[in-house]
Amino acid sequence: MPEEIFALLIISILSLTVLSILAMSLRYKSRKAERSIARGSSSLTTSELERMMKRAVKQATSPMEEQLERLEEAIISGRARRELDVRRTDLLADMDLHQTEDKETRIQRRAGVRS
Repeated sequence: MPEEIFALLIISILSLTVLSILAMSLRYKSRKAERSIARGSSSLTTSELERMMKRAVKQATSPMEEQLERLEEAIISGRARRELDVRRTDLLADMDLHQTEDKETRIQRRAGVRS
């Protein structure tokens, strides 16, 4: 009989130890979850904050980007027109020079340029 009581005592001690460890771990996890919920409700995650900032920057800069694109297009088209006008003027000036001057004048002009 004392052996059975001793075995029951050992089994009950082991069972209480396992149950108390499980209870402590469950209490710890529940407290940790409560803290994270309380803290998480008032703060943003990093990805949420990044998305909000990107959206705000995009909304703030979109009108400026559109205006910059229009200005770039105007500059490019204006420069192209000016370059074409300059080239056309240069070609016309060369054609006029060759038509109005005679052969001797051209030779003298070239000789003066080379000297």
